[in-house]
Amino acid sequence: MRLERPAFGTGKTRPALSAFGNLKAELPAFEFPISIKENFYRAARRDRPCWVPFPAADMQDLHMCHLANHCPAGLQLGPDLGATAARYTYKDAFGNSWTWDRNAGGACMTPGTRVFDDILKWEEQVHFPDYHEFDLAETAADFLRNRYDPERVLHIDIYHGPFQALSDLLGGFAEALEAMFVEPEASRAFFDRFADWMIWWIDTLSALYPVDMFTVHDDWGTEKDAFFSPAMMESLLFEPTKRIIDHVHGLGKLYEFHNCGRVEKFMDAFCALGPDFMQLQRRVNDTPKYKQLYGDRLGFNTGIEGLEPGKPYGKDELAALIDRSVEIFAPGGGFLPAIRTGSPEMLWDAYAELYCASRELYTGN
Repeated sequence: MRLERPAFGTGKTRPALSAFGNLKAELPAFEFPISIKENFYRAARRDRPCWVPFPAADMQDLHMCHLANHCPAGLQLGPDLGATAARYTYKDAFGNSWTWDRNAGGACMTPGTRVFDDILKWEEQVHFPDYHEFDLAETAADFLRNRYDPERVLHIDIYHGPFQALSDLLGGFAEALEAMFVEPEASRAFFDRFADWMIWWIDTLSALYPVDMFTVHDDWGTEKDAFFSPAMMESLLFEPTKRIIDHVHGLGKLYEFHNCGRVEKFMDAFCALGPDFMQLQRRVNDTPKYKQLYGDRLGFNTGIEGLEPGKPYGKDELAALIDRSVEIFAPGGGFLPAIRTGSPEMLWDAYAELYCASRELYTGN
């Protein structure tokens, strides 16, 4: 039996949510067979989900900038995603300088920034913040009191993992790679210490928020190839990264691993690391092939195949693209689609089609 796709603006609705705070749209309010959270965990664990989760409907996102309403002078936990300035510069609690660029939609290290310059001296020169000067508890209490939606999955993006942290602090990827090649023991010691700190940070946030999933970004390649060999990754980064992921799972929470670059050579390692979702750069990775080869062990946060952000689509054309992606990525679970559409009506139609098509798939209709 085919489910009815509700027409735009009809019936019961619920607001769409976005981490960027500029999404003003309504979505159809379906009658779910199980709770949103239970379904999300089932999808992440590839264990009999009832529908494919839709981030704007099923998730509530927090980024580093949302975790402290008041910061010490000149410092920020992360870029202000709602910033209207074309560019601005800030420092994080590690002492690194970042420049936000509105056109790029993110922040990059300010040219010339270098927190330390000798991997052999990282213990003397790197300060791992405890954020005691940031109003973490007050901000969390305000969020839980005024904005938290307990029906949705609470997701916190905590940004950079061990390799990108070393790159941030040394001044760039080239400097981090030089350190790893020339001084592997010191680099491994830094990665282990960073993993300890990130586990502390995860525990701190878990005590303040009923978080369901963390995302960590640790890009291991360029669009041409990986930054380093699987052997180097295995010796320096695998165990610190595995400790972080295992700790999140030990708390009963989910882990999403964002990893840009052409990283096919690490797919077996990703399976061994065990994140719930991989978020990969589609244009240089054959994610449909990865689903076929690794979908029993990994979930994928990926876009709708063939959907171009910002391009207007008719309802039928949009539905066909979504149906094809459901066919590719939804079997067995493990599909978290990244859908960016140009209008509230397209967002509505995308959600309606995704929900109904995946319900039909999972129930055998």
